[in-house]
Amino acid sequence: MNEIDEETAAGLRSIAREAAESGAEIACTDFREGIGNDFKRDQMDPVSRADREAQDRIVEILAERDPAAAIVGEENDAEKTVPDSGPAWIIDPIDGTNNFVRGNRLWGVSLARTVDGEPVAAATVLPAIGDTYTAGPGVVERNGVECSVSERTVPSSLIVAPIFGLKQRDRDDYNVVTSYIHEELGDLRRLGSGQTSMAMVACGEIDAAISTVHMTAWDTVAGAHMVRAGGGRVTDLAGDRWRHDSDSLVATNGEIHEDVLSALRDRLDWD
Repeated sequence: MNEIDEETAAGLRSIAREAAESGAEIACTDFREGIGNDFKRDQMDPVSRADREAQDRIVEILAERDPAAAIVGEENDAEKTVPDSGPAWIIDPIDGTNNFVRGNRLWGVSLARTVDGEPVAAATVLPAIGDTYTAGPGVVERNGVECSVSERTVPSSLIVAPIFGLKQRDRDDYNVVTSYIHEELGDLRRLGSGQTSMAMVACGEIDAAISTVHMTAWDTVAGAHMVRAGGGRVTDLAGDRWRHDSDSLVATNGEIHEDVLSALRDRLDWD
């Protein structure tokens, strides 16, 4: 993993917050305004004008504040693969676009800064509900107040979020994970935004977030970094340290991690 000094880390976290807040400001001008949207893959995969314009604004800021870093982003002409060497920013201009286009307030603007593929700073801004999460090495804050993952261990007390997309090929895994949560844990939170879910894990609002399928870097890297910064653990189903190219993601408060992995592998007949 990469080590950066505190001053550099603080500067990158400040850039992440500034860029995310600026993108959120752009997106908010279209929120609940009845704007039209297009679709990428199907009717459950929308993209709006706000996505594109928010990303453009974010890119402008990053190009000014951190011009040496590559840009990886969901929209427009940004790169789609996180580089294994050098600095990069990973942008999701609106995470939770289905929520956004329906007027649901659970959506956010999310950024992560990586060095050699490893995250070192992140920000997720949820402008419609007024929460901003930021993280550097070993620290995560919500609205400027340091926070951490939960300490819950009793299965019936755990609140867990499945963080799947809606591809048809992933529905069987989604059903397995949601059944596990319903049958063995306390409650399920399907928020419609993976970055929001993981930011909430990082600050103890929920206890875990799970995807047993590959998720894109812009849907995951910032949140995974926040969970680790808040004292939690993020791995793949095998228990190996999660990376942006891993084929699954299990983010927990750490206390329950091995139990969750074991239960998921049993239900998926995974080996």
